[in-house]
Amino acid sequence: MDFKKEAAQLQDYMVAFRRELHMYPELSLQEFETTNRIERELNKLGLECRRFEPAGLMAEIKGEKEGNVTVALRADIDALPMTEETGLEFASKIPGVMHACGHDGHTAMLLGAARLLVEHKADFGGTVRLLFQPGEESGKGAQTIIDQGAGEGVDYFFGMHVMEFNPVGMFAGRSGPQMAGAESFKIIVNGAAHHAGMPHLSGGVDATLAAAEILMALQGVVSRRVDPLEGAVVSVGTLHSGTRSNIISGHAEMEGTIRYQAQAVREIIKTQMTKLSKGIAEAHGAEAEIEWGQNIDPVINDEYVYEVAREAALKIVDDPKNVLWVKGTTGAEDFGSYSQCGKACFLTVGTKGNGPVFPGHSPKFNISEDAFPYGAAMLAQVALDLMTKEVTK
Repeated sequence: MDFKKEAAQLQDYMVAFRRELHMYPELSLQEFETTNRIERELNKLGLECRRFEPAGLMAEIKGEKEGNVTVALRADIDALPMTEETGLEFASKIPGVMHACGHDGHTAMLLGAARLLVEHKADFGGTVRLLFQPGEESGKGAQTIIDQGAGEGVDYFFGMHVMEFNPVGMFAGRSGPQMAGAESFKIIVNGAAHHAGMPHLSGGVDATLAAAEILMALQGVVSRRVDPLEGAVVSVGTLHSGTRSNIISGHAEMEGTIRYQAQAVREIIKTQMTKLSKGIAEAHGAEAEIEWGQNIDPVINDEYVYEVAREAALKIVDDPKNVLWVKGTTGAEDFGSYSQCGKACFLTVGTKGNGPVFPGHSPKFNISEDAFPYGAAMLAQVALDLMTKEVTK
């Protein structure tokens, strides 16, 4: 079978569906009409759907040959709280909400793959589970549906993300760490407000000064406490302190994120950040506390699933150079949660068009729809190969 050739026949279908979603985006865990719309398409294929709360759904395609392997294909369906500035004729009609990360394309490609696999049920044994996941941008969506049974009985998980900087039809990824884990933090520094013109008098503790020193010291955590061969980042995004220019602030807060590829590195970073914050604050006569926020697991590609996916990609691309090994990224994706349920792999598909390229989460972000047949074919091919190779390997 030639999934690429067959997927090309579905181009108009996938483009039309993607544009409809693009015009009516919905925010994380609020994708109610998006879920309804996907369910109607799956019902047309004769598939029964199981809906998740508060949004999202799954359906299964069962092969007609013998086989007991279950492969889950995942697409995220949520949009971002942004005002679109693309000028597209199918631009968002929902004020302040936009598909600025390609999830509309992910959904369209998975629906295309579903149509391909339904047409070829007689050619495989096993089950393909289609996961249309809500809330990826919130970092909570994958675990939300896993808690409702999305991962039960699944042997392998596979998913893809659009890559706006790579040419159409290029697949990129690696075995091992593909995307970083991410954990947010807030550091609270409490001192004692005082007159700014007389900082030397007793009773005052400058929270701004202590916070600034903590911020600078945090930059040494990665450079001096983490193995240089390990990927890690500590970034402070906000720092707020004080109420006016002539008052030494008694309270400061900063918020940021850590990125890591290994859990051991995560623990090193958190331990050192806590020691530095408390120690520096104490040296200034202040107190500091760290509040850790949501943690998103790193995406670690299973070696076997990656190799199967790489071989599948070689069946689809026009040039073997379009199957690219990459170092990975410090961007985060909640797909990593699926690795707790089965072996998983997550790659990117190139969507760079002929026009200007704007990064994901930009109000001008757009993707080339010419990539859709490649993506749909890849999803179907990986599912088929994982089921087939499980029998013969």
